[in-house]
Amino acid sequence: MSASLESDPILVSYHDSIVRVSNLKTLENSNWLDDNIITFAFEYLQYDSKFTRNYSNIFVFVTPPVVQLIKMSDNLFAEELLQSIDFLEKKFLILPINDNRQVTAFAGSHWSLLILSIQDKILYHFDSMSSANDRTAKDIQDKFRIFFHEQVQLINTRCPQQKNGFDCGLYVIVIVEEFCRFLYENYLSKKSIEENYDKEVFEMFMNEIHQCITSKSISQRRKQLKELLESMILDKKI
Repeated sequence: MSASLESDPILVSYHDSIVRVSNLKTLENSNWLDDNIITFAFEYLQYDSKFTRNYSNIFVFVTPPVVQLIKMSDNLFAEELLQSIDFLEKKFLILPINDNRQVTAFAGSHWSLLILSIQDKILYHFDSMSSANDRTAKDIQDKFRIFFHEQVQLINTRCPQQKNGFDCGLYVIVIVEEFCRFLYENYLSKKSIEENYDKEVFEMFMNEIHQCITSKSISQRRKQLKELLESMILDKKI
């Protein structure tokens, strides 16, 4: 094991996600979340939440590294990657995006969220800093347009806005959690699985998240995620 990995041990291993000491530190106040925390949050939502765990036919979660590879790859390889995800029979593809323009380096300064309504071929963009990630969203739109061999609409939603420069990753996580809860409470728990979830559904969801997502709730979720991970640490002596 390299010296750098020895000094940054794995604290939590959960399904396909790992969280190291350095990752956990990004959940401390005023830090920008890294890939591993978002991947863990998605994995935990997928496997431990009543909103999603029995609905693998509805949601597909794509990890940040895979989204980055789709964005930065040539069109042929991106198409092969999308085919490997096997999502066409599902309802929603969840894609966290950031503005990193490099393939192999950890970089970037802003996270936002794309939700693809698969049957409608509409990408809904939730950006907590207005239009900061428009270019990245359009890059992903282009990849899907090539994959589907037809137009894919991109809609910039009315998204709750962060009041600082570091909470974007938390907004991505919380919006996804709220989206899954919203669908569960309004449709899935009532045994109502729609053929298509149209724009009106997303309009209802946008109205709802403006009521429930606040700066305070984002700060609380940061604290809750940190406490959750600390409770799952493999070696309590670390």
